[in-house]
Order: sequence, then structure tokens, then C-alpha cells
Amino acid sequence: MNISFLSPAYNSAQWIKTMLDSIPKDYAFEILICDDGSTDNTLDILEEYQKGCPQLKILINEENKGASHSYNRLIAESSGDYVAIIDSDDMYLPTIKDVLKQVDGEHDIYYYNMLRKDGHPIIKRETDGYSWPGQFKIIRRSFIGDAHFTVKKEHAGDWDFNRALIDKKPKCKYTNLFAYWYNYPREHSESSLHLKGLK
Repeated sequence: MNISFLSPAYNSAQWIKTMLDSIPKDYAFEILICDDGSTDNTLDILEEYQKGCPQLKILINEENKGASHSYNRLIAESSGDYVAIIDSDDMYLPTIKDVLKQVDGEHDIYYYNMLRKDGHPIIKRETDGYSWPGQFKIIRRSFIGDAHFTVKKEHAGDWDFNRALIDKKPKCKYTNLFAYWYNYPREHSESSLHLKGLK
């Protein structure tokens, strides 16, 4: 299975290389990063990293449009069989390889668990329904259809995206592996950047 790793980035110079290094290159059909009008040296870091990583493709928003817009653009421009979304201030744990080994085309979504920076575990369970949208999953690209990230003040854009996916009644696999390090809590987390477009 070809897997596209997708990440929006806005002023992510402090984190972006760590995130990129955590992506297993032997499983990466492509790595798409959308620089969302960064004003720091995020783009410089990406261009330097690209020299040693042929899978890396850089998309550029000339002005900051917010994370939801970037998520949608990344999905639209990806070409793998499956997409794995990772925020630019987070990283995969080495066990992501054990998750990726299980992506065999039999399921629409492959779930794993997350570990917060303070050590708090976030476990994705079959009974969660619409709760815990987050970056817990690897999704069949053709299954996404018209599901998209929205820009709303009351909640993050991934809530509607997740709800649309669940409404399609996906065939899911729960790996029960902790494979994602979530850089939370922290000020100005990537998770709040969807609000940029509202200002």
C-alpha cells in the first residue's frame, strides 16, 4: 500500500525536523507538507530537508489560511492509497512501523493510540463514536470522499472531518499500539491553528 504522510505547517521551525525525522521513510510513498504562510524559517528548513528526502513535496500558501484549509489542500493533492495526517509539532513513536505493517488494504481506517507530552495516554476505542477525532488514524484516501476539515469557532476543524468519516460506516482496525507523541499541553498548539482564518 502506498501511504501519503500529510502535515500543515505554520511557524513550525522549532518542531518540523523532529516531525519529519519520525516518519519512517521506507513506508513513505510521499510526504506532503503545506507551509501556511510561515513568517519564520520553516520553509527554509523544509527546502533543506527535501535535498535528502526525495519523497518530500512542499506546498505553499502565500498567505496564512489556517490549518483546516491546509489539511484539505493536502488531502486533495495526495496520491497514495492511504493518508496519514501528522501535525507539524507532534511526532510518531517508533511503533508507528508496527501500525504501518498492518495497513494491508482490508480496512478503511487503521487506528492507533496517542501519548501526550505529559505522559497521559489517549486510547482510541471502538466505542468512541464521534469523540476523540484527532490524528489517531491512517485513512483510505478513496474513502474520504467529500469529508473535509471545516473552520468554526466552536470546535477544531477535524471534528466535522471525523464525523463525516464515521457517518460513512468505515471498516476499522484498532491496533491498540501507542504510535503518536502529542505535543500537548502547550501554548499555541497546532490544534488551535484552524482559528487563524477567522481573524
